[in-house]
Amino acid sequence: MKKSIGFFVFLALLIVVFGGRGKMYAQEVNLTTTVNKTLLTLDDKLTLTLTVYGTQDVSPPTFPEIEGFSVLYGPQISAQTRIVNGAVSVSKGYTYVLQPVATGKHTIGPSTMEYKGNRYTSSPVIVEVIESKPSSGTKSIDLDKLVFTELKTDKEEAYVYEQVTLFFRLYFQKGLPVADIDYTAPAIKNFMEEKLGDQVQYEEIRDGIIYNVLELRTAIFPIVSGELSVSSAKLKCNLIVQEQRNRSGSPYDDFFSDSFFDDFFGRGQKKYPVERITNPVLLKVKPLPETGKPKEFKGAVGNFNMEASVKTSRVKVGDPITLSVSVYGDGNIQTINEPELIINNKDDFKIYPAESTTQITNREEVIRGRKVFSKVIEPQKTELKSIPAIVFSYFDPRENRYETITKEPIPITVESWEQEIPIQLTLSQEKLPSSQQQVRLLTQDILPIMTGLSSLKNQRSPFYKNPFTVGCLFLPAVVLITSFFVVRHKDRLQTDIGYARNRRAHSVANKRLGMAESALSGGSASEFYACLSGGITEYLADKFNIPAASASGDKIADLLRNKRVPGNIVEEVIRCLSDFDYRRFSSDTGTKDEMEHSLNIAGQLITKLEKQL
Repeated sequence: MKKSIGFFVFLALLIVVFGGRGKMYAQEVNLTTTVNKTLLTLDDKLTLTLTVYGTQDVSPPTFPEIEGFSVLYGPQISAQTRIVNGAVSVSKGYTYVLQPVATGKHTIGPSTMEYKGNRYTSSPVIVEVIESKPSSGTKSIDLDKLVFTELKTDKEEAYVYEQVTLFFRLYFQKGLPVADIDYTAPAIKNFMEEKLGDQVQYEEIRDGIIYNVLELRTAIFPIVSGELSVSSAKLKCNLIVQEQRNRSGSPYDDFFSDSFFDDFFGRGQKKYPVERITNPVLLKVKPLPETGKPKEFKGAVGNFNMEASVKTSRVKVGDPITLSVSVYGDGNIQTINEPELIINNKDDFKIYPAESTTQITNREEVIRGRKVFSKVIEPQKTELKSIPAIVFSYFDPRENRYETITKEPIPITVESWEQEIPIQLTLSQEKLPSSQQQVRLLTQDILPIMTGLSSLKNQRSPFYKNPFTVGCLFLPAVVLITSFFVVRHKDRLQTDIGYARNRRAHSVANKRLGMAESALSGGSASEFYACLSGGITEYLADKFNIPAASASGDKIADLLRNKRVPGNIVEEVIRCLSDFDYRRFSSDTGTKDEMEHSLNIAGQLITKLEKQL
């Protein structure tokens, strides 16, 4: 019997392990065609890449039909394996270098491949070739194609108080090093706003070009109806190229190797400042409908539920009962008003104002959380058998209708106070009435009152000199003071964002370094340097209570100098951020030893900053 059980346990483990591996490696197979630029001259070269995602065990895709170009060399084959959060993704690329031979707009036809009986086809790409222009000191390049920004909302119409997600996206071509990102958020009027998660980084193909995308998300809630506008967002950054990188063959090195940049930025590193301003976003906000609006409605918009409970259900007349009402769900939790307690007779209960606490449980896609209202009520009559029903109404924008939740009355038992019989104490030995016999007997145990202090002189140790007694006297004060500071600390963590960010900065930075170490073990260089850069940037942003996206190199340097941080540490911070950002977006990620050295440097730097700040 034991052997049979062991066999089935072993079989179950095999299924879990190998079944998990199958899921871990599952990835959709597809084929893409990308180019390094869509506008070029006859003197330029076009890099064409056919990439197979989801497998590396595949024959080369068919070369697409191309007019107006000749093939210089190719294909150069590359394979990539990435492990992110335990999920493995693989790809295989075939790169060709083409020389344009005719001007005009040319279509690079779709490429096809066969894999396990299925046929996969990529999308065509349109490129434009123009005449070569005489050299004028700097080389022409379409910077709008290299770096651009976008500000959008997830919907064009919304109700008052309905959540609208605002997306800011920075696009820059893959392989283009970008540093010193300084983001200025749009001015948002007539809206409430809540941050949604951390910044997200991913890749996107547009017009056949692969872009790295940095995305910031904000939940905004309109508070008035009409045509509302979200003003433009602004972003400044530097495109950076180091002189020794020219041999890497990056398509951007030729442009940035001009003598103009050598003279302007000096040797070692070249920077090209770029500023982008988005278009404003218009949003049509509709008022909440009057039809079907319940009288209990107090402005809640979203999708909610409600719970109610009491701490005790058996009390005496006038005793307090703590009633807790919890409203939870999706929507603007902060603005939820207290549900209504339906009381028919005001003399039945004495009611005190409620206190509320708010907890946001999710900030990824939608704002989700819970708001708890705690109030004290005192029943005034023994005839009361329950706490009245509780009603909460809200408007559901997805269903375009009002919803009302009613919690049934909560049963309670109210008892009357028993009549007290006064106790009379006497030292008289006279015969007392029979009703007081027990009281007379009790009085015999009471000692006579001492009228002088001389009777105390024979005591061994004065009461006030006993160490244990003194300790007991001071213990409540110590507990009270400690409790005061603990409660004050917890309250500040919940209400003072700057204080909370400052306190958590070091632990968050250490988590980032731990993620970087995991990325290093998984072989993901881009994620490794993103964690290092993000760890330092977010640490400083938390310390100075500024948005992480606004923590650019220059701004960080000014803030550190204002805090009288030594100049060598300030220079080390700027140097590390610049190096991490460069390696994050360039093909030269360094050796594993260099990456481990970068991890140690980042950890030591955060320790130094913690001592200074």
